[in-house]
Amino acid sequence: MTRPLMSLVRWLGRRTLNTQLLILVTSVCVFGVAITGGLSYLRSQQETRDESQAWALALARLAAKSSAAPVIERDFGTLELTLQELTSLPGVQSVEIAAPGGLVLLNIHRQASGKLVVEYPVGALRAGPTGAPADRQDDVFAHASLISSAAGHTGAAADAQTLRSEGWVEVVFSHQQRMAQSNRNWLIGVGGALLAAGLGLLMFYLFLQRAIRPVGELARFANRMATQPGDTLKIRWRSREVRELGQAINWASRELASRMQDTQQKLARLHAILDTAADAIVGVSADGRIVTLNPAAERMLGLDAAVMQGRPLENFVPDMNPQRLQSALAEGTLIYSTQSRIGQLELTALRHDGTPFPIELLIGETRGDPEIHFTCIVRDLSDMKQAEAYLTLYGRVLDCTMNGIAISSARQFPQPIVHVNPAFTRITGYEASEVLGRNLSLLVGPATDAQGQEQLDQAMQQGRETTLTLAHARKDKSVFYNKLSVSPVMDDTGAITHYISVIEDVSTQIEVKRKLIERTARLNASFNLSPGGFAVFDAQGVLVTTNPALRAMIGEVPSWCTLQRFDIWFRNLCDDYESYPLVSASLKAGGKHTLELARPGHKVLEREIRRNLGGSGETFLYFRDITHQFEVDRMKSEFLATAAHELRTPLASILGFTELMIHRRYSEERQKDLLQTVHRQGTLLSNLIQELLDLSRIEARQGKDFHIVPTPLQDIVSHAVSGITDKDLGRIVAYGELPELTVMADASKIQQALTNLLSNAFKYSPGQAHVELAVETDMQQQPPMVHIRVSDQGMGMKPEQLARAFERFYRADGSGNIPGTGLGLNLVKEIAEIHGGSVALSSQPGVGTVATLSLRLAVAGAIAQPTETVPEAQGA
Repeated sequence: MTRPLMSLVRWLGRRTLNTQLLILVTSVCVFGVAITGGLSYLRSQQETRDESQAWALALARLAAKSSAAPVIERDFGTLELTLQELTSLPGVQSVEIAAPGGLVLLNIHRQASGKLVVEYPVGALRAGPTGAPADRQDDVFAHASLISSAAGHTGAAADAQTLRSEGWVEVVFSHQQRMAQSNRNWLIGVGGALLAAGLGLLMFYLFLQRAIRPVGELARFANRMATQPGDTLKIRWRSREVRELGQAINWASRELASRMQDTQQKLARLHAILDTAADAIVGVSADGRIVTLNPAAERMLGLDAAVMQGRPLENFVPDMNPQRLQSALAEGTLIYSTQSRIGQLELTALRHDGTPFPIELLIGETRGDPEIHFTCIVRDLSDMKQAEAYLTLYGRVLDCTMNGIAISSARQFPQPIVHVNPAFTRITGYEASEVLGRNLSLLVGPATDAQGQEQLDQAMQQGRETTLTLAHARKDKSVFYNKLSVSPVMDDTGAITHYISVIEDVSTQIEVKRKLIERTARLNASFNLSPGGFAVFDAQGVLVTTNPALRAMIGEVPSWCTLQRFDIWFRNLCDDYESYPLVSASLKAGGKHTLELARPGHKVLEREIRRNLGGSGETFLYFRDITHQFEVDRMKSEFLATAAHELRTPLASILGFTELMIHRRYSEERQKDLLQTVHRQGTLLSNLIQELLDLSRIEARQGKDFHIVPTPLQDIVSHAVSGITDKDLGRIVAYGELPELTVMADASKIQQALTNLLSNAFKYSPGQAHVELAVETDMQQQPPMVHIRVSDQGMGMKPEQLARAFERFYRADGSGNIPGTGLGLNLVKEIAEIHGGSVALSSQPGVGTVATLSLRLAVAGAIAQPTETVPEAQGA
């Protein structure tokens, strides 16, 4: 099968283009008509069968619908007439009616002669409708249900069981005539297609004959174009493609003539270039003899071309025999474009007088030339070797320097690095192979100052020298500080050829400087924020600086001040002018001195002197404000003395009266009086101890045991008033309707404070005391406050008494007739301040006193914790 096919392909390949196209188109038409005809035949057959099946099913449904009523009514005459009309239709072979259950009622079929035969089978019972027998392929069997048709349904049965239960109509329809008509239609269509294809092939053949002829003319013209370049061809009749092909061939003919002329001109120029080349070019035969050479070879070797031609190359280049030339080619560089090799050697050549000189020899293989086998280019390296010696010396100098050096080319973009020294690698971590061809931007890192980098770029673009310090990144991304100096290198014309960048790693210096700045900043911050005062004098004793704390203690120090002048100025601030210890006299002794100032305010300072003998000889004065400590010590001493006195007084009474009762006998009334005195003094002593414990606990805990929450003010006031009101004793607190306010408070502590204020109001009011309580709000204050005012019409206080009212153990009544410990107001003050509020007194002697307790209002929306309420006690 393969061999005949290949023979056919070879035979077709030797035919003309006309024959090949005609055979190809004819084959395509034949195969197309065959495939299209076959597919159309199969489709017409299938469509005919589908139409017959649909027609038979429609007849079955029509028969079922028209037969349902006569079957139910047992009207066989009507049923027979109906079915005979249906059977008489073209193509209908038979119609059969079966009642529900499968009993066959009537069968009408057509005989071969065309006569209709009506049969009433007696007792014929079937299990279901019969299918299409295998020997009746030209007939179509269709069934429909009687009951479904009578009900107005389509009459189509789902399966044989349903048809048996409902009864059925079976119609046999023959589609033989329809199939024959379909075949005749198909034959007419295929014949028309073959006729149209034949006419098309004839027209294509005529067109092809006329269209291919110019192609042959073009082919013959192309064959003689190589010998007659520049000629053109004119074609009388042609298509667009042939016309474009003719134009292309004519253009190629003219272009070939032009190229041949250009080639001749180039060959002439090439000879001129070879004759004027600075390098010697020598053509060598396969046996190693000189065949041709250019004038440069004559100048280099010192002999005429006529003398050197025919002589071995090794006479001028020792050991350069044919074997050496061939091995140099074999080991040379492969040129992929020509698949040839170029050998490169550095050798020593001899001039005509035997003088040796260094050369670079490039060896290439010449192909297609019967005489020249090798082409050798000889370059004199004498000047280059001398320059290399100097460059080696200069390079050694660069390699030994401690600073990194990078040389960039200014004639290329983007100024690539062409050389770096080892110090550059040591500083940046980049090897030379990693930076060559890149620019200095590879050192830019996240910490690099963008403005400084822009200044560097501008300097290089403007061709000027610049030096600046930048934070660059090494290869491992670590940061180093680079003092970079960039200088341009210019040629004889003033054009910049290179940039030399000197890199100095100043990271250590920058780090030391940074740490020094940080340390100085920390010292300055400590100096400025220190609660102690500092005054610094230099080695000559002149004031250098003072910190804000010292200026806050003693005021502004004179702008220019020596140690002696500072002593005179500071002595005037002291309370005791004569006892002031001079700084100049205390430098050697040092130590600490306590100074009591009278100006600008009363203060007690502790002074310490230090001399920096190991440094620059500065003198440091350190002042510490110990006024509070001094006052605390004084108050502690007074408190202990007062507490001891206050505790001793009731204790002495208790001991004295109990001793009298032990050693003497008194009447029952007298004993009761003595016991009442002991009880009263014991109660006083107990209250004093309890208040001392309350103060001590509040000071120690700093309010940590207070439970401050939003609390209704009415509850606090009601509890305090109800606890102190006594109508029998005449203790009635007058107050109006209290506003519904919520304050931030610990209810028990505020009740205790308010009870103390009410108690003082009653104690220091003679006779029937008139005490009033009022509540005011101040929404302008931040935070908003509530003021609880307790006023009396008692004895009042003088201004000096009012100033000491909140001191511990201080009592305005010096007679001792009014009981009390002198701690109540101090306790109220501590409780109010822990609540974020305050307590204040205003009083006039003989008029009365007003005590104001201020508390914070709770924020809007806060939920107050309920407290136990008591009935209000009101009175006039």
